[in-house]
Amino acid sequence: MNHNLITLSFAEESKAYQALAELKQAAAEGRVKLVDAVVVSRGFDGQLQVQDGASDGSLATPGWTGTLVGAVVGMLGGPIGVLLGGLAGSLIGDSVSLDKAGNRTSLVEQIAQCIPAGATALIASVKEAAPEVVDDLAAGLGGLVLRRPVEAVQAEVDAQTAAAMAAAAEARRVLHEQQKAEFKDKIQHWKGDFSEHLHSLTSKIKNHGK
Repeated sequence: MNHNLITLSFAEESKAYQALAELKQAAAEGRVKLVDAVVVSRGFDGQLQVQDGASDGSLATPGWTGTLVGAVVGMLGGPIGVLLGGLAGSLIGDSVSLDKAGNRTSLVEQIAQCIPAGATALIASVKEAAPEVVDDLAAGLGGLVLRRPVEAVQAEVDAQTAAAMAAAAEARRVLHEQQKAEFKDKIQHWKGDFSEHLHSLTSKIKNHGK
């Protein structure tokens, strides 16, 4: 079986929920293996909202959090995802196409391009013996399908995470170097004051838990 991350995008929110239900049914019948899935929508302000989720074809639960699907959703809801989702413009069937999505180098960008403002999508990690099950499901509901190997998406997620951590570390270094001498003593005082408050808070939490 091929393990893929699929994105099924729809102009109608109800279609995405129906797609999730049909994908669960296909998994129950053994036609595909559903690992994780989540329904998300992109508002006209570009913001991504998580609507529903399922893990292993079970009832809707947050079981996808901490998984590849969760990581991708997190990136789609970040600055890059909001920008791409907002710029995508028209709804599914108008300006968005697989050709447009495929022209983007980043796989996360490709997924974001398939969820423009006003669209709702089902993002799922599935193991497929053949693509026809998911393709026919999407076609029957008038949806757009983007399919990418899980290994490739995971590699990009890992690379982007590492890059973000490196960028954050560099930003802290630059900030530290740029701090004016007149603030250094105050910053040390603020750090100490914060530490005292944090210690007090953690003590209260521990006492509350007893």
